[in-house]
Amino acid sequence: MTPSNPPSHLTPPALAAAAVSVVEALLLLVTAGLYGLELADGRAEDPSTASMSMVVAIIFAILLLALAGAWAKGARWPRTPTLVWNVLLLPAAWTLVQSSGLWIGLGLAVVALAGVVAALLSPSPDLPDGVA
Repeated sequence: MTPSNPPSHLTPPALAAAAVSVVEALLLLVTAGLYGLELADGRAEDPSTASMSMVVAIIFAILLLALAGAWAKGARWPRTPTLVWNVLLLPAAWTLVQSSGLWIGLGLAVVALAGVVAALLSPSPDLPDGVA
């Protein structure tokens, strides 16, 4: 960030986007932990798939925590990655509704939609302050 472009003030949508990113990161860390438990006690049907899934979940959790930190600092750049991530979660939620149960899929859909709305309501990086 350049000194001539200081971070904007925190807005409620930016704080909501940060909160959604933290929740998603925590859910991914729980998922990674479950894969780790499957690996540790030998329940994983395919250990290489389980270990790669665990690594991917950890990487995305770290990236989501970076997004949350940027939102909390008032940065505007996380808007697009937050939108992309949460829009991509919607088909995943639909798949979960059909395979793992209605409540798991609906829960993910609610979190993803909250992320989309919060990111859309936050100021755009391309517009001057005060213009949404």
